[in-house]
Amino acid sequence: MLYSVLTMSMLRKCCFCCLNEVKGMDINMKKFIIVIVFVFLIAILISFNYLLWDREKQIESYQNMKQSNNLTIDTLSEKMTNLDKLNKELATKVETLTNDNEAMRQHSTKLNNENAELRKEISARKALIIALKKTLNISPMNMVIKKWTEAIAARNYESALNFISKDTSDKTLPKDVKELKELYYNEIKDIKLKAAEPYIELTDEEHIKKIQLKAVFEVVKPESTEDNKVTQNIFVNGTNEKYITMELNLYSGEWQILELKGEP
Repeated sequence: MLYSVLTMSMLRKCCFCCLNEVKGMDINMKKFIIVIVFVFLIAILISFNYLLWDREKQIESYQNMKQSNNLTIDTLSEKMTNLDKLNKELATKVETLTNDNEAMRQHSTKLNNENAELRKEISARKALIIALKKTLNISPMNMVIKKWTEAIAARNYESALNFISKDTSDKTLPKDVKELKELYYNEIKDIKLKAAEPYIELTDEEHIKKIQLKAVFEVVKPESTEDNKVTQNIFVNGTNEKYITMELNLYSGEWQILELKGEP
């Protein structure tokens, strides 16, 4: 606005000056010169106003840009603050995980050491059990097996049943007299124990806790007929090698037969 006022003032001064200069000229020439001067001044005024308008637009644009930049800076500052906070949280989590991993590693090392000690202890106990088995007096067990074979050979199945453990799950050692007779009556005509010795070759968890004997039997089987068909072949004619698991009856203190197998 101030620029417009100044421009108008300058325009008036220029007009007055022009009028003073053309006093001595022809009137038509005076009018023409005045019009030319006026048009020229108007053009200058319009150009000057345009420059002022453009300048104001630039200033307004700069102000808008400044505000936008300020908003962008504020947004970036907020994001940086959030990122710093997130980084601190992540650093805390990483530290926690690192501590947890270290604790787990130490615990794992401790467990591995304990397992190694347990394996040593188990190995030592196995060695002790094997040593005890080697020095075990098997005469009472041999006597039980011998009496069982004698009862089977004599077909005295009630007596044979007394030498079989009640805890057995072996199908070749029925816990019922009738079933025992049905199984062995047509299976064995005569059976004798030739030899027996401790079997300690297998030392896995299943066998280490067993007391096994490797026994050799001499068997005579009855002739097979239509009337005495054998439903299950336990023995063969001649020499038979069997693996017998023995169990001590805690109530009677007597050894009993728990398993009768063709393999250990």
